[in-house]
Amino acid sequence: MRQIKIWLILIFNLMLAGAALAWYFYTPPLSVACDGNLTFSDRRDNHDFTFDGEIIMRFHPDKTGYITLNGNVENAPQKWEVSRQEMFKWRHVEGELYEIVIQKVERFSHDAMPPGVFEKYVAGLTLGKKRLLTIERTPQDALVISNFYSPVLVCSE
Repeated sequence: MRQIKIWLILIFNLMLAGAALAWYFYTPPLSVACDGNLTFSDRRDNHDFTFDGEIIMRFHPDKTGYITLNGNVENAPQKWEVSRQEMFKWRHVEGELYEIVIQKVERFSHDAMPPGVFEKYVAGLTLGKKRLLTIERTPQDALVISNFYSPVLVCSE
C-alpha cells in the first residue's frame, strides 16, 4: 500500500511539473489589429527625413502578420508617396516582447519612393531583417505597440 501511495504521489508530481512546463512554454495566440497615424523624423547626419502617414499592424494567431504603410516621405529636398505592405512572421520572445522578421515587401502601384530610401532611415523594415516590439495592454484596455525607444502605435477598442 505504501508503494502505491509513493507511485501516485510521484505520478501526480510529474503531471504537475509537465503542466507547469507546458504553461511556461505556451505562446498565447496573438490576434491583434492596430492602426494609427505616425509622423517620424530623422535629422541625423545632416539628413532631413520625415514619414507622415498611416500605419496598420496586424498580428494573426498563425504567427504571421503585416504592416501597411501609406503616406508621404520627405527626404529634403525630395518628396514621394509611399504605399506598401510588409508581411512578417512573429514569435513570442518573453513577457510582452515579440520579434518580427520581414518576409516579403509589396509596393503598391502608387509607391513612388526609390528603393533603399525608406530602409535607410527606418531600421528593421527591410526584407529578412528582425525587429523587436513590445505589445502591452494598459489598465484602460488600450493596446501599446512599441519599439525599443518609444511607442509606435496606441490603439483603443
